[in-house]
Amino acid sequence: MRYLPKLQQLKVFQQVIRSGSIRGAARALGQSQPAVSRTLRELEQTLETRLIVRGNQGMTLTETGRAFSQRMQFILEELERAADEIRQIDQLSQGAVAMGFSSLLAVTVFPALNDAFKAQFPQSTLLVKEGQLSMLLPALREGRLDFAVGTAGPGFPLDDLVREPLFNTSFGIIARKGHPLAEATTFDALQHARWVLPETDMGYYQQLAVNELLPPLAQTPLRTDSMISGLSLVLKSDYLTIVARAMQAPFGLQDQLCMLNIDSLPQAEYHVLYSQKSPLTFTARRLLDLLRQNCQTYHWH
Repeated sequence: MRYLPKLQQLKVFQQVIRSGSIRGAARALGQSQPAVSRTLRELEQTLETRLIVRGNQGMTLTETGRAFSQRMQFILEELERAADEIRQIDQLSQGAVAMGFSSLLAVTVFPALNDAFKAQFPQSTLLVKEGQLSMLLPALREGRLDFAVGTAGPGFPLDDLVREPLFNTSFGIIARKGHPLAEATTFDALQHARWVLPETDMGYYQQLAVNELLPPLAQTPLRTDSMISGLSLVLKSDYLTIVARAMQAPFGLQDQLCMLNIDSLPQAEYHVLYSQKSPLTFTARRLLDLLRQNCQTYHWH
């Protein structure tokens, strides 16, 4: 390959993927369809490969097209981050930061963290994505998140990421007060209970399943990544769930919820993860420093 693709070619290819058609991309970019098609042909000529196949079923990416699109997306995100960091250094803007974490941080350290961050960077933009780490990793790897926080157990491929220990916390089983099983003291007594658990294929909840730390359940757990949905099922439909003990007080529902007297669950190790290849921006580094400070001083047990 004699020449590298042009930035405009990458942006056109990205928009074609997003729109799903040449016509849609042309409309979104304010260009004619022949112009978009010509740019795609030039990109394919530069790369010396077919990226897109057009057929009766619409547009599909070739194998090389799929591979190139993943790296292209990372390149474009990095260019945006680089330009943003330059603006930060020049103090023309204080930039934008995107972080991801589970509901535990949302109801514990995040309010104070947000206040401290806004006090230092009043003109900055903070984007927060809430979810289990397995749901956050694609956005982290694509550069849409600066860093993410969660439980990352062994056996999951994280070699491309820096994994820094943040804090440990205890977990327990929560139910509504008055639940028929509220006085249970053993796992065996919970075999026929109804459970709602986070949707994830890695981390703490996956370790519980793999290590068989929960009893055989008569009913398959309902899976959801929504804290509100899970809490509603616990309060109104007699479901049980497993949460960090630190989450009980922030809910403000101490009079309605209780933690079962079962102490067999292991502690969870929370880590912050960020890319090895892409350095954190100035503002992201400052936010991470504040996160470390807040996690060190918070009472997690």
